[in-house]
Amino acid sequence: MHIMTRKEPSTGCDESELRLWLDEVDKSMSFRPAAALGMSCGTVTIDLRAAKLLVIWNNRLKLYQLPKGRRNINEGMLEAALRETYEETGLRVQPLRLDIATRATPPKDTRADTAKKPPNINMGHPSNEFVGACLYPDPQSETEALKVVYFFAATASCTDKPDWGTQEEWEKLDAKWIPLSEVATTLRFAAEVQTVQRTVDDIRKSGLTIGEGVAMINGR
Repeated sequence: MHIMTRKEPSTGCDESELRLWLDEVDKSMSFRPAAALGMSCGTVTIDLRAAKLLVIWNNRLKLYQLPKGRRNINEGMLEAALRETYEETGLRVQPLRLDIATRATPPKDTRADTAKKPPNINMGHPSNEFVGACLYPDPQSETEALKVVYFFAATASCTDKPDWGTQEEWEKLDAKWIPLSEVATTLRFAAEVQTVQRTVDDIRKSGLTIGEGVAMINGR
């Protein structure tokens, strides 16, 4: 995938500079039909007091992973993440409002300066935006597809009793809480480890405390 790094031309640029910039945009742009894109949503659910992470053991693939699943038609992303987590673990988790560095546009207020474009990256707006996404070719698709998994920060207590019978009949998953210090050696996929680390960083940046004197991921 080509990532365009050429800076946007200034308002007073000449036509040749604008044309070159638009050519770069055109080269970097691609189209994929909806059937070639898979959107999944999941959570990084942490018991803040116990410093533990909610994961699932996939009995079919023999690995630990974060709870996630495909979004339903017309379903919101956060709604899908919470539903999939409940279905796979039997636990009703609560989303965390965090100060996430995001490219989403902040809500406008009466003092907004409409003469200037908002910054590309916005901070200082606590929200339930996703903390990040994992992208990879979908290995379970019969046709070529790019899978994008959006993860949201959430919390629950590791002492909560899960509901039974929430999984689909074909799913063979077991929920488990693991210490954050064991994330890097437990989760099978490095990108999911990075997702958890980013969530931990965002939680701390937002002024929330995770455990007391508990070792974090990679000793952090």
